[in-house]
Amino acid sequence: MAAYATDASTSGDDVKEIDTITVTGSRLSNPNVVSPTPISVLTAEDIKATGAINIGDLLTTMPQLATSFTMGNSGRFIGTAGVAMQDLRNLGTARTLVLVNGRRFVGSSAGSSAVDTNLIPADWVERVEIITGGASAVYGADAVSGVVNFILKKDYEGANLHAQLGTSEAGFDKQLISITAGTEFADGRGHIAGSLEHSRQEALEFRDRFGHQAYREMRTPGNTTDKVLMPDGGSYLVTNGGTFSLGSSTDISRRYVFDPDGSVRRQRFDGLRDSAGGCTNCDRSDSNQTLQLQPDYRRTTLSGVAGFDLNQDHRLYFEGTYSQVDSKTQSSPAFGSATTNSAYIVMPDNAYIQPDLAALMKGKSIKVSRSDRDAGRRGEDTQRKTGRVVFGAEGMLSGDWQYDTSLVYGRTDETRHNLNNRINERFYAGLDAVRDPATGNIVCRSQIAPKSVNQNFFNYTDSPDGIISPAVAQSCVPFSIFGAGAINPAAADWFNTTTVTKSRLTQFVAGGTLTNNNLFELPGGSASFATGVEYRRETSRQDTDPLDVSGQTFLNAIPSSHGSYDVGELYAEIALPLISNEAFGALSFDAAARYSGYSTVGHTNAWRYGLDWAVNETLRLRGTVSSAVRAPNIDELYGGQSQNFFSVTDPCSAVEIKNGKNPAQRAANCAALGVPANFTAQNTGTIEGLSGSNPDLDPETGRSWTAGFVFTPQFLPGFGMNVDYWNIKLSDAITSVSGSDTAKRCVDSPSGIDNVYCASATRDAGTHELNFIRTLQQNIAATNTDGVDIGVYYSHDLAGGKLRADLNATRVLHYTDYPFQEDPGESIEQNGTLGFPKWKASLQLGYSINQWAFNWNTRYFSEGLRVSNDSFRSNPTSTTPIRAGSGVFHDLRGSYAFDSGWQVYAGITNVFDADPPVNLFGTGFGSGLYDAMGRSYYAGFNYRF
Repeated sequence: MAAYATDASTSGDDVKEIDTITVTGSRLSNPNVVSPTPISVLTAEDIKATGAINIGDLLTTMPQLATSFTMGNSGRFIGTAGVAMQDLRNLGTARTLVLVNGRRFVGSSAGSSAVDTNLIPADWVERVEIITGGASAVYGADAVSGVVNFILKKDYEGANLHAQLGTSEAGFDKQLISITAGTEFADGRGHIAGSLEHSRQEALEFRDRFGHQAYREMRTPGNTTDKVLMPDGGSYLVTNGGTFSLGSSTDISRRYVFDPDGSVRRQRFDGLRDSAGGCTNCDRSDSNQTLQLQPDYRRTTLSGVAGFDLNQDHRLYFEGTYSQVDSKTQSSPAFGSATTNSAYIVMPDNAYIQPDLAALMKGKSIKVSRSDRDAGRRGEDTQRKTGRVVFGAEGMLSGDWQYDTSLVYGRTDETRHNLNNRINERFYAGLDAVRDPATGNIVCRSQIAPKSVNQNFFNYTDSPDGIISPAVAQSCVPFSIFGAGAINPAAADWFNTTTVTKSRLTQFVAGGTLTNNNLFELPGGSASFATGVEYRRETSRQDTDPLDVSGQTFLNAIPSSHGSYDVGELYAEIALPLISNEAFGALSFDAAARYSGYSTVGHTNAWRYGLDWAVNETLRLRGTVSSAVRAPNIDELYGGQSQNFFSVTDPCSAVEIKNGKNPAQRAANCAALGVPANFTAQNTGTIEGLSGSNPDLDPETGRSWTAGFVFTPQFLPGFGMNVDYWNIKLSDAITSVSGSDTAKRCVDSPSGIDNVYCASATRDAGTHELNFIRTLQQNIAATNTDGVDIGVYYSHDLAGGKLRADLNATRVLHYTDYPFQEDPGESIEQNGTLGFPKWKASLQLGYSINQWAFNWNTRYFSEGLRVSNDSFRSNPTSTTPIRAGSGVFHDLRGSYAFDSGWQVYAGITNVFDADPPVNLFGTGFGSGLYDAMGRSYYAGFNYRF
């Protein structure tokens, strides 16, 4: 996986062949011109050497790409489990353009054009090019950080059967089977090839990999500031069987829990405890026991290509792909918690109350916090069907003009089933169980008192009166929540449902390119020129289940959404070989520009120019400067607004005034809002609100430049090295403001309260409490990042065989976020924190002799702070351990090729069974860097016939 000294796939032993290969990262194809744009290449051999069955996770091990979406952490968001979207330079998946054979591919998630790279069949890939710097002018919008271009097989002769089985020491199984075949027809004028590939992996549960590990950040006795990650820890404020307090939530002398038989006892605290709700060796929650490390995932992909020569000057071609994915993931169950103001209210006449609990309640209600594992885990069962076809023609026109025209159509249909999605009204109706005085049977209160107010339904939903509807009352199934396992299956079946959300994305692209590689002669050779036009239309529609839209389920209220846009583009690129002689070497200049007209945001422009100077056969210098744009996607413009809940400390509370940037200004603005000077906020929990899209967004802008060199010493044949510095500045970045920042920036504004933030944070006219916060996507942020890419390649004959070494490394120098670009003094340095490693590298060693081949791969990334850099500087012992250690993982593979067409191979990933750091299990953004699967084994075969 080296960043080769060449700018395209290198297969020979002498990297000096750079002067004779076709330019990549460009629309040009003149072998006399070398692109100054840095390009890293992952070849088919590199992919095979890893044993990967889905290519998405493999790509995230490359130094240039972040682990924003791995198979393990893709379930962080609703509807994305199993999706692998690539993220160059940690700038976001929306700013990384993914292409297939240089053309766009339809998106995989509603409202987004980001591509699920797991859909690309591993056996059909010829190479993957990672292009950074100046790609937007060449390939179009969304390439702010660069391009990931999959080059698939175009010609294949014969047939190959490939099968692979694998498992980990935790019992995590994977399988792959594929068949590839191709042949010529019409006396060699035509060619057709196809591939059918199926991969699958079983789900992996936390408990099967890590057992009963549970950690809690806690303050140890006598420590008022620092926290320590303690084993056998959790929150005592929620338990599986239910817990409640007859006093304050942290008064342990008055806290109680339920045993499985429904009896009540004092909560156990045999270890450490802190005032934030944490404890060890105690009655507590253990969310890890419902944590899933990997989803159940199945993919079937059918791919095909065809070409036919009409004559020696004109050729027709076709590309087609169809993938069906089934991804099933399970997560935590529904819950009620005092910490989120959603604890279950139990009335004193509840039919399941036993005498010991009745004696404690003394005729009053209690609020029970509980994780409802006995009602079933929530989850998503998602089916995605993605199809894409390309029809095109290419050839020669008069003179030296070449053309390439194509039509691309892609469509993704997704059906997502939200499993065990609780219908809140039903749950609250069944929870309010009483005895029917006429029969003595346990019934729902709403069945015998249809006009009674259900306190849970009234307090925790948008019900105006808290009265259970007649239809729900008629079918109501009462149940108990006292003790783990108390909720009976019949009740769970009644109040749980499966809601269904359907989405469709479409993409249509029509374009054509004219290229002339002999436009005119210059001292360095022939000038090249390319120009083209492109029309693209993107649509997205998501039809959310009506129950979820209305907010009747435990899932947040999510609106249906739909939107579309089209864009017409004109682009041009020129390469000028300025000089080529022994005295000065070879100097070339290239430039590219793109003009785009969007139906949503109007006109945009992108450009790039660069220089490449081959000083001699040993040293080549190169550099680029570019401007990129990204138009907002459909979700950012038309995704709608959905229910959200914000944890906010009211900045107008008297004790918070002093924490303002300018306390006097904050006090004046709070007074202007009508808040009294001695105000103390009573709402200390979460505040309801809305988050969502903004149809008035503007495009984002990126500025980048690169400078580097390629070193190919003549005294060391087979060796090549490239070093490139890159610098990217993103402005007008689209982001949403947190609820807390919305409230703060309203009253910290030096221009008073007439601002968008105060309009988005409303207060109750009588109590002055914050009661609703609205956050929208806005062009308010910026990011600056820079670093150095290093690539080293070496091959050498050794002991009758061939030794090959590839090193690919990235050193990030800075990664600075500006949440509010108008306030550059307010910045966040992310570099060196978890998920933003300063160093990331991969080393591949290969040795082949006769029919044997061996590979040893090493993946490395540097340690990361668990806290922010600012927090670490102010208190370097605030958390123990405060650093997540570096990751070093080794993989081994060996193969043998028989003369009969068979090849067998076997491999081990994570050879030394390296575990992730404490409390990092691969399911979060930052922890996605680590291999959480443990040592794994695989074996397979290829049969060529």
